[in-house]
Amino acid sequence: MENEQQAPEWKPKGGRPPMKAEEKRLKTASMRLTEDERGTLERRAEAAGYKDLSEYMRVRLLSEDNAPTHNPKQLFRALDKTGGELKRIGNNINQVARYVHYLEKNNMVEGKVIALYNQHFQEFLQVEKEYVKAIRAYLRTVR
Repeated sequence: MENEQQAPEWKPKGGRPPMKAEEKRLKTASMRLTEDERGTLERRAEAAGYKDLSEYMRVRLLSEDNAPTHNPKQLFRALDKTGGELKRIGNNINQVARYVHYLEKNNMVEGKVIALYNQHFQEFLQVEKEYVKAIRAYLRTVR
């Protein structure tokens, strides 16, 4: 009996938080399609990286200037690939830096070599900076 009285006060934890009134999609718009049209639409949605056909249609119909839909899967694959390459380049740079510092410490290297290394390292940092800038610019267009 005590449990029955306490039940209305109990609030479950977790789960999805309630949506705000302006976020709820209460209205529908229906459209008739042929099998071929539906198939084409589904293939395009899948190619663009959308699992939900409704979301793909909303993006396509409501985007300004008929903006292209982007495939986030392709972007993340490219980032994974280039990220790995950047890590390998970083490892190589670290190995060269350690060796140059060893040589410099033991007076076994000329100042020209260190200056050349610094120049190449600055070029690498500039390329990395441009890479990050390009990715951020692209991601801003996808929002």
